[in-house]
Amino acid sequence: MKKFYSIILVGLAIVSIAGMFACCNTDKEEIAAEMPSGNLGGHDWVDLGLSVRWATCNVGANSPEENGDYFAWGETTKKDEYLLCNYSYFNWDGGGCQSFAKYCKGSNYGENGFADNKAVLDVSDDAATANWGEGWRMPTKDEFQELFDKCKWVKTSNGYAVTGPNGKSILLPLAGYRVTTEPREVGIDGYYWTSSLGEKGPSYAWRTDFGGGKMFEDCRDSGLPVRPVCKK
Repeated sequence: MKKFYSIILVGLAIVSIAGMFACCNTDKEEIAAEMPSGNLGGHDWVDLGLSVRWATCNVGANSPEENGDYFAWGETTKKDEYLLCNYSYFNWDGGGCQSFAKYCKGSNYGENGFADNKAVLDVSDDAATANWGEGWRMPTKDEFQELFDKCKWVKTSNGYAVTGPNGKSILLPLAGYRVTTEPREVGIDGYYWTSSLGEKGPSYAWRTDFGGGKMFEDCRDSGLPVRPVCKK
């Protein structure tokens, strides 16, 4: 009889221990799922409670307060001058004939009737992916719009503190933009590229305007900062 009770007690102990491990594993999974911040490829992100996780810095910046680098839409390296004539996907034959070699919805805008109907940047042309690595990318128009619609924006001395539905925040500096060699509206407004082509024509892509709290279309050859996102 004593042996029988001993077997029962051992069995109960094993079940109890197994339950403890199961609870621990469940807790770890729940914690991981709710993790508000983390790191991907050496770059920090914050989960604001939205559809994607947002990086804490701009591409080329070492802290949230820095403006970082500026890119023409679809280009992955910064440059000294931001001009239509040195834009990677624009052709100008010098005789007044202008055309786009990529991201062209209408054949009347493309070289020799070219049209690829691409509306979102390829991975190879994404400045976030190219500079930070796989897993990072530029936000779409809808993802930036979500940031406007679902977050609280509070202006600071050098940008906006953007707080998500879950109470977590990121800082977006007022980095302005670049045309030719000149930085413009730095400290005044925030213009950030999305990965979405504009709707007015292939000359344009969607970008932000913090002052208006909206999305606008801008010329693709302009130099704007990039704030990466990564999937949840």
